Amino acid sequence: MNCNNTHCLWNAFDQCCTESEELHVAAIPNTLDCPSAMRSDHQEAMISIIEEVDEMMYRRNFKELIEIHKFVKDQRK
Repeated sequence: MNCNNTHCLWNAFDQCCTESEELHVAAIPNTLDCPSAMRSDHQEAMISIIEEVDEMMYRRNFKELIEIHKFVKDQRK
């Protein structure tokens, strides 16, 4: 399947090549919001945010870290 989504990690030689048949069937070629796409630009943004948060965490005291931990844990409920 031809695919011009250059941001997609599955794009190789302008071909959509997901590892599973289910994702291949769900793929919408030539769209940035393809449900099968793993976008490299999103991955880069996520890694950047993780690194920034990691740096900020080292500047916190123990009491603040406990509060942050509780907040994140409560978000997962």
